Amino acid sequence: MSRPDPRPAVLALHSSGAGARQWQAYPALVDPAWHWIAADLLGYGAGASWPVGQLTSIDAEARHVAPVLDAAGDAPVHLVGHSYGGTVALQLALRWPQRVASVTVYEPVRFALLQHGDAPLWRDIVGAGRHIGALALEGRFDASAQAFVDYWSGTGAWQRLSGARRAAVAQRMPKVQAEFEALFADDVPIEAYRALAMPLRIVSGTQSPWPARRVAERLAAAVPRAELIRWPGADHMAPLTQPDRFAALLPCARRTAAALAAA
Repeated sequence: MSRPDPRPAVLALHSSGAGARQWQAYPALVDPAWHWIAADLLGYGAGASWPVGQLTSIDAEARHVAPVLDAAGDAPVHLVGHSYGGTVALQLALRWPQRVASVTVYEPVRFALLQHGDAPLWRDIVGAGRHIGALALEGRFDASAQAFVDYWSGTGAWQRLSGARRAAVAQRMPKVQAEFEALFADDVPIEAYRALAMPLRIVSGTQSPWPARRVAERLAAAVPRAELIRWPGADHMAPLTQPDRFAALLPCARRTAAALAAA
């Protein structure tokens, strides 16, 4: 049996429709003294597919990637997540807090937190998610993918994607539909997050849809060691479009010469 990598480990979890390849720019942006691990969630990765109408749960996603925590050795792992991946990162921290050293997430989409106190935003995201999901269930994957991409990145974003990228997103819409339903069925109360003792850094863009921004605010207010960072002008997909900016906030960020001199 091979020995675990002795470097401190960072586990990165991707957003809906993306896959672990979302993080392909990051190994060159982080300190090589850290072990960077990008994992595929259920239904992603080479040759993976998701049957139309099959359900999942946030717990199932967490159990799927939990073995990475043990494979990293005895030291707790630093978690990184974007959107749906941020939701799963928080689930790992809730279920196995002793294995998690810190959490850095960009707009984790724990939308069920909006049911109590933010009903209009809850109705907004449920309406959008169910519309996207209904198109996928009907087999209209391109239409579903267009509604999905344009919701998160603005009208016209779908048209700006390459043909290959459109095809990749459309193929994953059955899993995206299941992910929306998993988010809507989430039953973790806001009180549960108050038990998280590790540092939590939440990043949110000022141009993101309001439901995602409000979830970030509510989580930051609930977790004792949480820090909320707002990025002016950034939208929900900033970790993909601005990887250097997001990488600079991670615990494994490369330290510049100026930073080393100031230390």
